[in-house]
Amino acid sequence: MSALLRALELMSDGVLVVEAAEPHVWMNLAARRIFGVEPQTAVTTTVLKERFSFYPQELVASAGEIREEVAINGVRFESVVTPFQGAVVSRTSEAAARAATDADVVRAPSTDGTIDGAIIVLRAIDTSVRAIERKRAEVASELAHDLRSPLTSIAGAIELVTSGYAGELSPKQLQYLDMAKIAANKMTQLLDTLSEQTRTPPAQITLVPIAMDLAHLAKDVVSRFRDVAANKEVRVDVELAAHSLPIHGDPGQLSQVLGNLLSNAIKFAPRGGRISIDVFGPPVVADAVGVSVANAGEPIPAAERERIFETGAAARRVAGTGLGLGISRAIVEAHGGRIWVDSSESGTKFILTLPARPTKAQASLATHVQAGAETARVLIVDDDRHRAYLTKGMLMAAGHKVDVAHDAESALATARHERHALIIVAAMVDSATALISTFDHDPDTRKSAILAIVDGPTGGDMLLAGAKDILQLPLRPTEFRETCERLLRESAQAEAPRILIVDDDDAARAICREVLSSHGYAVRDVAKPELAIAEARRFRPDVILLDVIMPGIDGFGLAERIHADPVLSLTTLVFVSARSETADKVRAFRFGAEDYIVKPFDAAELTARVGKCIERKTREIGASPTTQLPGADAIEAEVDRRLTDTTRQTVCCYLDLDNLKAYNDYYGYAKADGVIRQTADLIRDMVSRHGSPGDFVGHIAGDDFVFLCDAARADELCIAICERFDHVIPLYYNKEDRARGYIETKDRWGVMRKFQTISVSIAAVSLSAVDSFANLATAAATGKSIAKAINGSAYVRDGEPLLAHRRPTAQ
Repeated sequence: MSALLRALELMSDGVLVVEAAEPHVWMNLAARRIFGVEPQTAVTTTVLKERFSFYPQELVASAGEIREEVAINGVRFESVVTPFQGAVVSRTSEAAARAATDADVVRAPSTDGTIDGAIIVLRAIDTSVRAIERKRAEVASELAHDLRSPLTSIAGAIELVTSGYAGELSPKQLQYLDMAKIAANKMTQLLDTLSEQTRTPPAQITLVPIAMDLAHLAKDVVSRFRDVAANKEVRVDVELAAHSLPIHGDPGQLSQVLGNLLSNAIKFAPRGGRISIDVFGPPVVADAVGVSVANAGEPIPAAERERIFETGAAARRVAGTGLGLGISRAIVEAHGGRIWVDSSESGTKFILTLPARPTKAQASLATHVQAGAETARVLIVDDDRHRAYLTKGMLMAAGHKVDVAHDAESALATARHERHALIIVAAMVDSATALISTFDHDPDTRKSAILAIVDGPTGGDMLLAGAKDILQLPLRPTEFRETCERLLRESAQAEAPRILIVDDDDAARAICREVLSSHGYAVRDVAKPELAIAEARRFRPDVILLDVIMPGIDGFGLAERIHADPVLSLTTLVFVSARSETADKVRAFRFGAEDYIVKPFDAAELTARVGKCIERKTREIGASPTTQLPGADAIEAEVDRRLTDTTRQTVCCYLDLDNLKAYNDYYGYAKADGVIRQTADLIRDMVSRHGSPGDFVGHIAGDDFVFLCDAARADELCIAICERFDHVIPLYYNKEDRARGYIETKDRWGVMRKFQTISVSIAAVSLSAVDSFANLATAAATGKSIAKAINGSAYVRDGEPLLAHRRPTAQ
């Protein structure tokens, strides 16, 4: 057997051995060269499927020999698949197979006649064979062209006669002419099919792009098929954009694509059914257009939705695919676009998207993705289907796998199941802010980067909720792709410490960025100090590197603003300056600096100092690592300080979550931890919006929080927290529990009970009414008891209820 394996290794043809019960694939050296796989790299059927759209495991099920052409990395091969019984190579590693003996490699054939595996031989198609095929294709193409011209005349003449131009016709004459018209349309379809089948391979498709209107082209294609649809009693509805859709493309080839999609839709639509054609484009996404063709036919199984775009026999074995989908995809991708299929019980929809003016880079992207570019899984949440399609097309063109959800419910279900690296949320979706906030805290989704799409110049709510960046409509493809790629890179560094550099010197920023990035930090930078607060809120850095001398706001002024911001007040600041005087260093430390680095500095010094700052911060927040808020000792110190401060009227607010323990027992501690994180960020956000500079937020432990604010703003702030919490928290429950309004689990005594949705109880105590921290704690406990006796979220101030968000009582 070892001699046989050596012989297989030396073959010039590629050889693969696949077994039905074994995920690993044995490949000889020639096969590895074909697929571009290193000699020592383990290969599985999953790798072949995802990177090369090659499905060897499914070939094992075939009962007889299969011969077909396949395209791998842009090269066409003749594939011969021979099924076998027994085992050829039964080891999971090729090294083991090479060392195996006859006894442990060969097993007896199956006694029940089942197929145990397949041997696949790949041979490059000879150039002379290709030349013959090209010549055949040219002859067939010329024949189709020559036939199309007289056929057009025939169809036109029939149209003139039936319109009454040549005089009135009898009903019988009209009947025969209608039959001729249907036959002419049928011949047109056959010629379209012939043209598709005789095209050159996808890698050799060339375009003759001109300025054209996609909407006008779609109307022309639809007009050619209306009679065919009517003959089957299928209604064709066309929805066009309210304006023209100018693009730069090849009208002949795009017409063939649309014709193929419409022909297939008619073929597989049920008699008396309906086909919907939608043509759309700007302004939802700039410089991009799209078409969707939907019918109510039988759905295509998820496992087959990629195979139908193959050009070989494998595609034709899939029921309901029609002809020419592989060529259609090649044409669309040659334009720099993407085409895919969505299918459900309600029917099947083909969607294609195109750049309005494809560039050479876009057109070559298909080859780049085929070669195995890294991909990420992305979720788009958008209630506008046109915008969702165009956005998905741009992401697919960059090589990513994309899911789409049109509402918060399906978005949460999909995100919790798939674990996306990037989630894109349109701000126009109902409850978009709450959804982003949930994504940012839920343990199933909080590692995903979040990009918000907004319709206007504002997006602060999205950033505070947890979005890592925002983009305004209309989306610009280049800016959109670059932003997504940056967020994906940062998503891969989700656990890395985050550093924000604020410096007006381009060179200094670049050096710091390169040095820190190379040591594993996630780094962003801004050149203008007035942009630093917004970027810091977006990025939530662990450390901010501040240059001292900057135009407009200097480093000291910016530090003051950062410490006054409730969201950023605990961020570690490191000053960087060319000034080395002791007075400047002392001033920096008075403004809250953790360290002061003098320029010029070397890379080792910068990384060492930043690393030490992060270590110190980690130790200091040890009292509350979950929320990174000051703990019990810091809260007591702040209360004591404010009790002696007679310059301002302060209220201490004690916040507690109701029914969190039951939620923890029912959904698990990871979900409960997400609720606590969510609550901490929600308090910070509301204090930032409704509070005053210098307000304090702390986390005692578990689900107990304290915040200190001005007495005049306390009511507005606490009511806003209750309302916001009640808006967000239902998203932490599954659909059924959310609809009921309660969960059923055992209480602390082991008795099965119904617990309503988590609510919040806030007890506020005016510091002017107490004289010590101990008395404050007693008054807060009394207020909390009053609040908890109220069903739902409640706010009590100095013993008097001021807000009660009542819910139906759980039994």
